[in-house]
Amino acid sequence: MKIKVAFLPSSPLAVAGDVCVVVDVIRATTAIVTLFDAGTERVFVGGFGSDVINARAAVGQNGVICAEQDDGSPPLGFDYEPSPSLLAGLDLSGRFSMLATANGTPAILAAVREDAALVLLGSLRNLDGVARRALAEASSRNADITIICSGQLRNSRIAIEDSYCAGMIVSKICELAGHDTVELEDSASLAHGFTNSQDNAIAVLMSSMTGGRFINNDRQHDVEFCALLNESAVVPVVTTHAEVCDHPVYLLNAQ
Repeated sequence: MKIKVAFLPSSPLAVAGDVCVVVDVIRATTAIVTLFDAGTERVFVGGFGSDVINARAAVGQNGVICAEQDDGSPPLGFDYEPSPSLLAGLDLSGRFSMLATANGTPAILAAVREDAALVLLGSLRNLDGVARRALAEASSRNADITIICSGQLRNSRIAIEDSYCAGMIVSKICELAGHDTVELEDSASLAHGFTNSQDNAIAVLMSSMTGGRFINNDRQHDVEFCALLNESAVVPVVTTHAEVCDHPVYLLNAQ
């Protein structure tokens, strides 16, 4: 089994047939995990600039729709920005949710478009759970694993926090599987080595370019929230309406 890391969701992604883990630590994949922890039954994801009318139609009148502008604030008509620390305080039991962000949700759409066998969503908060699930799914499918980092500035630049999280997932998979049973491609070795050179997650996120932008926009609480390890057992799965699974994530326009 090979483990690979895509530091950006650039096309073409060589992920056809792979089990993929999409990571957008600040903030999309963390927010999706948090939505499920808050009780939502399903999450719809759309690309940056998703239409508010379609979003509301997907989740219903009692659902919540979350999106962001470039400064992180919600566009007109949406209920919330994709702030994990804010969403954690909601009671979403029995309700549907929708999320659209500048980097994370386009990366999810890219993984689906490039024919990944399965797409899981990872973050620091569900680190161990997503690593275990990725390993189990890849083993049962005789597939490789690719961790896809969403990056920053609309998927145009590498994000240190995503690379760090990818390295943490690589490390956990190696621990679970045994180093002799997995083969790290160069990209995975780079992410793994970078992670091992760092002291802790909070330091990485606070010093990152993405973290700095959010701190400057009075959202330091989100950066701190996203840096916590293994606070959740939720592993969101991108799926179709024909399939039944726990913590399902649907594409907004895929009915």
